[in-house]
Amino acid sequence: MERICPHCGAPLPEEASFCPRCARDIHPRRTAKPPAPLRKKRLLGLLVLAALIAGGVYWALQARAPQVYDGVGEVIYTDADTAYQVLVAWPNDRCAPAPDIYQNGRAEETTRWPSRLYVNYKDTGADAWDEFSARVESFRVEVEQDARGASELTAEAPTVRDDYSPDAAMVSTLDFTGDCGEPQVVWVLELTNGDVIRVRQTMHVTLINTYVYDYHDYPMETLEQLRTLLDRIEAETDRLDEVLVYLPPVTYTGKLELTGRSYEFHGCTDGTGRTVFTDTVHVATEQAYWLNFFYDIDFVGDGSGVGLSFSVSGRATDCTFTGWKTAVLGYGYAWVNVIGCHLADNQVGFHFNSTGQSANHSLYNDNRFENNGTAVLLESVPTDMTLDFVGSVFAGNGTDIDNRCDHSLDLSQAVFS
Repeated sequence: MERICPHCGAPLPEEASFCPRCARDIHPRRTAKPPAPLRKKRLLGLLVLAALIAGGVYWALQARAPQVYDGVGEVIYTDADTAYQVLVAWPNDRCAPAPDIYQNGRAEETTRWPSRLYVNYKDTGADAWDEFSARVESFRVEVEQDARGASELTAEAPTVRDDYSPDAAMVSTLDFTGDCGEPQVVWVLELTNGDVIRVRQTMHVTLINTYVYDYHDYPMETLEQLRTLLDRIEAETDRLDEVLVYLPPVTYTGKLELTGRSYEFHGCTDGTGRTVFTDTVHVATEQAYWLNFFYDIDFVGDGSGVGLSFSVSGRATDCTFTGWKTAVLGYGYAWVNVIGCHLADNQVGFHFNSTGQSANHSLYNDNRFENNGTAVLLESVPTDMTLDFVGSVFAGNGTDIDNRCDHSLDLSQAVFS
């Protein structure tokens, strides 16, 4: 194909770069783009780099942001490939969460209950508190009150209670009255890495229904009448109700077996005479919600048998026990107290032979142990709680205290003569 000059139309040689006629450049022109300043290029690169760095920092911070774990009854917390179960529980089953606690109480009286926190290895259920506690920066117990309650529940600062609940990581003692409603107790653990664990436990507190049965109003002059009345009470009341029985100034003959619900017995103190039992009163109230209480009653034996026998927890206050092989016996899982009692002329005055993990009162105060073969025999005692015999008097006994289980005692204010 013949080449011609695009400017003048003259024929062009094969290898020509310029037209021999008009001497103009015959190459086609291209529009050149203006060069981007070097500063602008650098700025754009820096912006891209900054965006990448910011994104990386954001995601890194997101990956390490403290977390809040809020659980009802328990929280499963994993750290360094180890899973922990942080929970509130009962001492007889440390791996079972106890998110709801049901209690009764009087409106005018304070009731105490221990909330227990446990930390277990989730896979095995073994105690993990020793290891986990190194991760804990601080801990506390908060209370979310029930707006419908007429009073408030308070929680003491959590602490280790080896004497009371040695298996628990910590215990917080709760104080409440029966009209506080349903407040929520919240265990709060702040960890060293910024994480927060909140474990919730709801207290369902109802007012106590108290029923009084007085010998002026109900027949209970004989043991048979008393048994009939107790059967009626068993049918008429709930196990959570409080039942007070005021006994007449009579002497009951025959054994009294208490099963089912718990009772609070008051002997006669109106000056017309005393209430006396001459055979064993056996307390085996397996459905008991309350302790079984005995006040101002005389237990008079013939040198054999047991005066007052507890297989569940109970207490004797201001009672007398004379002439028994064993005056007061606590066995099974029972925690038993004698307070202000007179125990005289028995082979054994007070015999503790119980196992378990609960205790309800440390005082054995103001008793008089007199002329017994052995005043106090401690064969087995639940928990490590120290038994305090403040104000108690030991006189004329063959052996004052036979502490076979080497239980902790406070005898500093007891009197030995």
